[in-house]
Amino acid sequence: MSGQMSRQEFVRRAVGGLAGAALLGACRTGTPRAVSSPGPPDWAGLRGRLDGPLFLPSDPQYAAAKDTFNSRFDGSVPAAVLAAVSVADVQKAAEFASSNHIGVSVRSGGHSYIGASSLPATLVIDLRRLPGGVDAGGDMMTVSPATDLDSVQTALAPRSRLIPSGSCPTVAVAGLTLGGGLGSDARLHGLTCDALVSAELVLPSGEILSASADDHPDVFWALRGGGGGNLGVVTSMTFRTFPSTDRDVVTVAFPMDAAAAVIAGWQQWQQAADRDIWGMVNITVGDGPGRCTVILATPPGHGPAVAGDMLAAAGLSASSTRTRTLDRMDFVHYFEGGDSARVPRAFVAGSDIIGEMTSTAAESIVTAMASWPGGAGSATAVVESLSGAVGDVDPAASAFPWRRQAASVQWYTEALSDAATDWLTAAHRALGSASVGGYINYPESGDPLARYLGPNLQRFNAIRHTYDPAGVMLSGIAG
Repeated sequence: MSGQMSRQEFVRRAVGGLAGAALLGACRTGTPRAVSSPGPPDWAGLRGRLDGPLFLPSDPQYAAAKDTFNSRFDGSVPAAVLAAVSVADVQKAAEFASSNHIGVSVRSGGHSYIGASSLPATLVIDLRRLPGGVDAGGDMMTVSPATDLDSVQTALAPRSRLIPSGSCPTVAVAGLTLGGGLGSDARLHGLTCDALVSAELVLPSGEILSASADDHPDVFWALRGGGGGNLGVVTSMTFRTFPSTDRDVVTVAFPMDAAAAVIAGWQQWQQAADRDIWGMVNITVGDGPGRCTVILATPPGHGPAVAGDMLAAAGLSASSTRTRTLDRMDFVHYFEGGDSARVPRAFVAGSDIIGEMTSTAAESIVTAMASWPGGAGSATAVVESLSGAVGDVDPAASAFPWRRQAASVQWYTEALSDAATDWLTAAHRALGSASVGGYINYPESGDPLARYLGPNLQRFNAIRHTYDPAGVMLSGIAG
C-alpha cells in the first residue's frame, strides 16, 4: 500500500499500531433498567430444552462466552449467555426471559461501543452459531444476522455483487444494518439498511415475525436505522445486491494547519461530486505531529483526476497524493486494515452529526481534536459525508433520520484513562449547535435515544411499545 492509509489503517497507526475497531459497528448501549423476577429463574429447565449451550456464571466457559470485541467491558456480568444454534433456541430463550422478567441483550458481532452485546443482569442471546451463512442468487442475498462483513463481501465478490457496508471485517451485518450502515458505497447505493428487503425476527413473546415493505411495514421501518436489540431478535435478513467494480483509492495528505479548510472544502466538493466518488477526512493527534488526510474512492483510472478536481475546487494544496487501483476484494481488504483489525481491544468512541458543514463547524472539529491532552496517546476523528444516495430516502421513511444533514463525525481512541471520556465531552461542547445529534451505531453511555433518532423518536417508541410492551429487549439507551 506504500504510503496510503485506509480508514482502518489510519486509526490503527494513529493509536499506536492497532487497527481501528468497530468503525461501522453495532448500536444501542448503556445500563439496562432494573428488573425483578417472581422467583428464581429455572436455568436448568431452560438448559434442558435448548439445542445450543447455555452458560451461567458458575460455568468455566462463561467468561469466554460473555466477552465482546471491546474488552473495555470484559467485567460485565450477564445473568446467562445462550449460544443459539436454531431459531427455536431464540424463541425459547425469549419466552423464558419474558416470563421471568429478565432483560435480553443480543450479540451478533459484539462490537457495541459501550458493551450492549453483553449487558449486566441480562440473558445474552448470541447468534453466531445460527445456521444460514450467506445464500446469494440473482440480485438478492439472504444472510444469517451474525455473519461478518468480510464473509458477506467474500461470498458476493465472485458474482461481481456487493451490498453497501462498513469496513471492519468482524462487524456483523445485523448490527451495522439495524443502525443504518455508513460505508464507502453509501453515496452510490445508500446505507446498508436501504438495501434491506426483509427480515425475520423473534419477538419477546417467542412469536416469529416477518417484516418487509408489505408485511409488518411498521417493524420494517424501525429495523432500518432504529438500532439493534430494540424490538426483538433478528434471525435472518434479505438484501438487494448491487454490481461491484474495480476502484481507485487515492490518499491525499495535508499540513495539519490546513485541516479546517480541508474539511470544509472537501465537504462542499463532495456534495456536488458524482455519486460513484466517495471520500472521508481523517484527523489524528497525539503521539507525534498531527495528521490530516483525505481518502477518496473513485471509478478505476479516475483517481488522479478526481483528486485534482477536489484540490482545485476547494482551493487546497496537498503535501502528497498517492493512487492505487484495486479489485473488489482488494478494496474491501484495504479498508479492513489487515489481520490486526480482527483482534479485540479496548476503546472509547462516539459521534456527532453535523447539520451544515460551515467553516465554523469545520473549525470546531479541529478545536475538538486540539482538546486531546498531550501524553494521553492518540485520538482520531473520521468525517464522512451524508450526501448522494443517502439523501434519496425521505428522513421519515425509515428510522434513520440523518438524510438531510452534511456529515457524520466519529471520535475514536484506545486510550482508556479518564482523559478519553473527558475528551468526548469536550468534543461535543466544541461543536455546539453545529451538531444536531449522533449516529446510533457510534453511541455513548448516558445518551438519550432522542440524540440518535431525532424527529423519528416518537414513532419509533410507539412501534417498540407495540411489540415489546414490557421492555424485555434492552440495548441501553433511555427512550
